[in-house]
Amino acid sequence: MWEGGERRRFSPGIRMKLFGFLLPLVFLLIVTVAYAVTEITEFALRRDLLQRGAAISRVVALSAGYSLLSGDRLALDRLAAETRASAPDIVFVAIRDVSDVVVAHDRISEHGKPFSAPESSSPRGIFAETRADEVTRDGRNLIEYTTPIAFAGKRVGTVALALSTEGLSVAQRSLRRRIVATSAVILGIAFFGTLVLASLITTPVKRLHEAVLSLGTAETFRPIPVRISDELGDLTRNFNRMAETILSQKAGLREQARRLEEAYISMVRVIAASLDARDPYTLGHSTRVAKLSCELGRRLGMDEEELMHLERAAIFHDLGKIQTPDDVLLKEDRLTRAEVEQMRSHPADGTDILRMAPFLQRYIPVVRAHHEWYNGDGYPDGTKGAEIPPHAQIISLADAFDAMTTDRPYREALSTEEALEEILRFKGTQFSPELAEEFARMVRELPPMDEATLKSMAL
Repeated sequence: MWEGGERRRFSPGIRMKLFGFLLPLVFLLIVTVAYAVTEITEFALRRDLLQRGAAISRVVALSAGYSLLSGDRLALDRLAAETRASAPDIVFVAIRDVSDVVVAHDRISEHGKPFSAPESSSPRGIFAETRADEVTRDGRNLIEYTTPIAFAGKRVGTVALALSTEGLSVAQRSLRRRIVATSAVILGIAFFGTLVLASLITTPVKRLHEAVLSLGTAETFRPIPVRISDELGDLTRNFNRMAETILSQKAGLREQARRLEEAYISMVRVIAASLDARDPYTLGHSTRVAKLSCELGRRLGMDEEELMHLERAAIFHDLGKIQTPDDVLLKEDRLTRAEVEQMRSHPADGTDILRMAPFLQRYIPVVRAHHEWYNGDGYPDGTKGAEIPPHAQIISLADAFDAMTTDRPYREALSTEEALEEILRFKGTQFSPELAEEFARMVRELPPMDEATLKSMAL
């Protein structure tokens, strides 16, 4: 994309920047909240498991005291079996006497055996008189609870109860899946919400940006609709008022510039006409050159604006001769080398004059190059071929034709056909071959006119 004459690299707009800022922020917030909720919930699940196991162990200890003291083994076995069956995550229930021998167990095979120590143990907390440890037995991770059995203020045994951690792991995995799914849904909502929010914030800014870009070229201004009542709405309303003022002033300045440009053009036309009038042999020369140049320009397909600039350049082409002394400009004898150099300086002198007026500087390259030759032998710069501005090449043809068909003190004017033959003889050297052919064709197709009519025609 080209803007302001310079190639701009891709740059994200304010909407993408705002979206790119808000979305990671929302994503980070959601991830942080999800992590915190997961940690808090898993802690609560583990705490609930620990407290539940401790409560069951205390209930068993309270129930087993009298039976253990009275030696009612049947009641103890029934208590262990029923407790084991009350919850699927209870792995075993063991009731030991003071010597740490199992007197009741949900598995009969354990009766009478010393209570075995776990493969590994790590304390997890104490709940009243119940101690909870995370242990490993037979390769399984368990939460084992130890509660003393007391009766009439005397310790008579111990209850050992183990809960499996598999249920906790399943609950934690299920919890994590739900939290991830919920977070994904919230993130999706946040994505679209952030996009909508960024759009709501940046749409007025984008409209302002587009309006500012179009303000430089638009002849009329369509106010930006205001649908919000915040600071952006106030900014848009103020911009609408400012734009109307700018366009109004712009129209006035354009009209003043047009008038000033016309004044410059008129002034230079007068100077060019005065210059032609200095020499009775070249009276009307610039006007005739402009006429012929524009006629050729039309045949080449130029539009009206380009023809206007071509006409003006043709009017101005000999403007630099105003600095040429009369004794050189009107001399009837052959010019000396120094006088030739004086005459050849008029293209450069003309550019110096045009440079004084900003509106006329666009014609400088054409005026400077109207005596350049197609093969590079012209003056003042020796440019050639396509380096010579097209308007200068056209004016060069018209200028040479008018000079050859005008009487001079040192020779009579050539006929139209003689002048065209001379032009065609110099195609490829002094003139562009294509333009020379087209110019000759044009002149031959013009309505017949005598020499006096040709010299008096005006635009």
